[in-house]
Amino acid sequence: RPPHPDGDRPLEDFRGGIAAMSDYNSTPLKPARDVKTPPGWDLAEQFDPFEASLGPYFQRMHEGGREFAFVLDDRHINAQGVAHGGALLTFADAALGYAIWEATDRAPCVTVSQQSNFLSPAVAGDLITCRPEVVRKAREVIFMRADFMTGDRIVFTATAIWRIWPKA
Repeated sequence: RPPHPDGDRPLEDFRGGIAAMSDYNSTPLKPARDVKTPPGWDLAEQFDPFEASLGPYFQRMHEGGREFAFVLDDRHINAQGVAHGGALLTFADAALGYAIWEATDRAPCVTVSQQSNFLSPAVAGDLITCRPEVVRKAREVIFMRADFMTGDRIVFTATAIWRIWPKA
């Protein structure tokens, strides 16, 4: 079995996640595929390797709020020919994370819980968009929600609770 990348760090270093958060990647990663940027959107920087493997993700300011999007392709489709829930939930986590980063002045944050409801299918080629909303922000936690759409149709909804870590 290969060694853990953090070596023999004692468990105490990981309690609360502070040690791991201070080591978090701050260099934008290249998305796994070159996908044409939809008109009116800009490339959103990605810092998480797993999210970069499913990206790129896009962003824009629209009617006074920041929106996020991604284009479904063959990597995001399940055996039934519709969007895989895991791909959609990864995008939800990323989009809510972008919004939280903005709402907390780029404080390190981690997902505590996320709930979703799938309402309609999406297929390859669909542009999935959302405008995350801060429901409530406290000192150490932030509550978020968003509707994820293709066109005027809601594909799924997500609500999440995130933990805000103190800045180092």
